[in-house]
Amino acid sequence: MMDTPRPAPADFPKRDDRLTTILLVARLSTENWDDLCRIRNVSSGGMRLETRAALVTGERVGIDLKNGNAVAGVVVWTDRFEVGVQFDQPVDIVALLAPTAQSPRSLRLSARCPVVLRLDGHIVPGLLQNISQGGTRVVLAPPARLNDGVVVVIPGLKSQRASVRWVAPGTVGLAFSETVAFAELSHWLAQQHRFSATSSAPLSPNRQSS
Repeated sequence: MMDTPRPAPADFPKRDDRLTTILLVARLSTENWDDLCRIRNVSSGGMRLETRAALVTGERVGIDLKNGNAVAGVVVWTDRFEVGVQFDQPVDIVALLAPTAQSPRSLRLSARCPVVLRLDGHIVPGLLQNISQGGTRVVLAPPARLNDGVVVVIPGLKSQRASVRWVAPGTVGLAFSETVAFAELSHWLAQQHRFSATSSAPLSPNRQSS
C-alpha cells in the first residue's frame, strides 16, 4: 500500500551554504523499477526530486546523472510529484554536477512496447526495448541501414522522426530528430503502454496525473 504523502520538512535540505537550485534531468532507480526524474535542488546531504514514481519513505533509490556520476540514498519524504532523498554519505556538489568532456550520456529507461516504424515506404513492426528523451532501441526483424530515416509510432506518444545510429543483429538504435520533453516522456513512463508487449512485465506503480 502506498505511503500517505509526507510534506517536506521545513529544514530539508538542511540549511547549507552549498544548496544549489537546478533543473537537471536524471535517471531514478529502485530495486525493481527505473524512471525519469528532475533534480530541483541539491545539497551535500540530499536532493529534492520531481518524479511520477510512487516512492515510499524509507525506500532506497539511486540517481544517475548524464555526466556519468551517480549517488545513492533513501527517501525521507514524499509530496505528490516531489520526493526528498537523503544521501548515504555527504557528497561534493561541484564534483557531482561537474560537466564531462564527453557528450552527455543518454538516460535510457526500460520498456517493452510494440511499435511501428515507417521505413523506406514500408510499415515495419518492432519492439521497443528502452527509451530516452533522445532515442530508443528497437528489436526489428527486417534489416535497417545506418543513417536510414524513419518515423517511429509509439503508443501513447506522438510519432517521432528518427535516424538509425547503430545496427546489430535484430536490433537498431534510433536517435530522435527532436528531444522528447521531460513532461511528455515522464507521463508516458507512468502509463501501461510502457510494458504493454507482455503480460508478465511489471505494471507501473506510478501515480497517474490528476
